[in-house]
Amino acid sequence: MGDYRTFLVPYDFSPHSKVALDTALDLARRLGARLHLLHVVHARAFADGYGTFGIADATAPFDITKVRQRAMAALGEVVDGIPSAIGKPEAHVVEGVHIAEAIAAAAERIGADLIIMGTHGRTGLKHAFLGSVAERTLRHAPCPVLTVRATDGEGGTT
Repeated sequence: MGDYRTFLVPYDFSPHSKVALDTALDLARRLGARLHLLHVVHARAFADGYGTFGIADATAPFDITKVRQRAMAALGEVVDGIPSAIGKPEAHVVEGVHIAEAIAAAAERIGADLIIMGTHGRTGLKHAFLGSVAERTLRHAPCPVLTVRATDGEGGTT
């Protein structure tokens, strides 16, 4: 087994990413690893109004700087909720057309030993049409990828 010292946790504010963060925190505590949180801002999300950060009108022109600032502020709130005994993760916001490729590039840039990410666990037609960011990340990642799926009603504690 390798020496896992730097973890990257892609974080999209979903229950799945919260469970992945909880898993990463537990592993980091056990292994003495450093955490990095990553949010990828991508164009497809703008078509949905990027509601996560209170930008609800998809027809209005968006200000990428404002979206990045709001994403960083939201990640900052997540980081602030993490017990200091674990060590505060570094937060990163990047832009990317393809989320999986942006995750892989960030993992390469920070020298991640492990990517710990949530998965929605889609199967059948939903998987065929929507694909899987986790699956594509596995193909592009420069390091191992651990996927974590939230169970029904599970939203993580972070």
